[in-house]
Amino acid sequence: MVAPAQAAPTPVDGNTTATAPITTLSIVRVGWYSSLARCEADGENSAYSYWYCQWSSSRGAWGLYVDTDS
Repeated sequence: MVAPAQAAPTPVDGNTTATAPITTLSIVRVGWYSSLARCEADGENSAYSYWYCQWSSSRGAWGLYVDTDS
């Protein structure tokens, strides 16, 4: 028996545009912060459109990561 064809999933955001996928090679850590608020503030004020803060239990600090292609 042949499985029926499935339609491609529709994007959640109607304003989404096709772009190259983000690769891990373009993600770099740019600093360590003692508080999430300071990490997020620097991320929001950065020149990069894609960034995130991630907790590091080994360092006991928040790392700010940016996509250098954004």
